[in-house]
Amino acid sequence: MMRTLKQFIKRIILAYFVTGMVYSLTGYIHRSITGKQEVFSPLIGIPMDVIGWPWMVYADLKHIDTIGVKPSTFLALISIVMFIAIFVRKELLLRRSMK
Repeated sequence: MMRTLKQFIKRIILAYFVTGMVYSLTGYIHRSITGKQEVFSPLIGIPMDVIGWPWMVYADLKHIDTIGVKPSTFLALISIVMFIAIFVRKELLLRRSMK
């Protein structure tokens, strides 16, 4: 029981940080393609994005009518859906193997 809880928490943390990396890196790529200048160095900006991406995705979705759909928001939402699908699949396989 405790082992599965630890694995579940590890998966949640991994999914959180990977989704944050997806959000951050696609944001940097998008700004590079559009020619916008970076405010923070990637050494500062990427860790801040990895930690705070849920609030930024919320703000992007809240102001979608003024800023439009950003690729970083779209890809972060897709990665969340992918991680949920992976978690559900692994959990179903684990329960089948326990029977």
